[in-house]
Amino acid sequence: MDLYAKLSSCMEDLSATFSSRMDTYEKELKTVSSNDVTHKTIASLSRDFVEFKCLIWKTMTALKSQMELLTVGLDRHEMASRRQVLLLHGLAEHKDEDHTSQAVAVLKEKMKIPNVTPADISSCHRLGADSGKPRPLLIRFSSYNLRSEVWRNKTILKGSGLVVSEFLTKPRHDMFMNARKHFGVKQCWTSEGKIIILLPDKSRRKIESAAELQQLVALFPAATSSNASSNKASRPRK
Repeated sequence: MDLYAKLSSCMEDLSATFSSRMDTYEKELKTVSSNDVTHKTIASLSRDFVEFKCLIWKTMTALKSQMELLTVGLDRHEMASRRQVLLLHGLAEHKDEDHTSQAVAVLKEKMKIPNVTPADISSCHRLGADSGKPRPLLIRFSSYNLRSEVWRNKTILKGSGLVVSEFLTKPRHDMFMNARKHFGVKQCWTSEGKIIILLPDKSRRKIESAAELQQLVALFPAATSSNASSNKASRPRK
């Protein structure tokens, strides 16, 4: 479990525990006999409880905000460490393969970048556990300029079965998938580790956090149905 998930889980557990205990306390207060002797004490205790409850909720809100800032900062730092990395998908996998040579061959022959040498790649390996299917090839370039050139030339691979993508962190990858699900595949892409969304009003937004995506979904709740209707309307009649 990553740090973000651990922090989120801890915060949710704390919130659930607090809610449960406060609900139990409220029920106990309601069942206490409010006779003349105890009425004033119960009333005072009830006021203290309400004030305490408000204080705790304010604290919880502040902690959640700080946690979001922390996780976004950590995610940005991790994304920065992947600045010179790209993933190559769809490349056949063989036993005892030379990853760097494979990467250089694709860059030269498929992506029309003739001057690439093994020295231009600082590290190269398959990503993830072997599942019987070709795993993505992680390529870390020695220079950001070459990485950028490869990224610009990625459209040359169209129709080849090979795809180049950015190496997103898990929170960003999940956010990217959710954005595509809501706004449509063609309306979402990545650049420099940021998710770019073409909104229904034709404006573009760059986002880096789930909170930003939630705001856009709230602004455009019917984006998926709108895109589907638009695509259907644009299809030629038979």
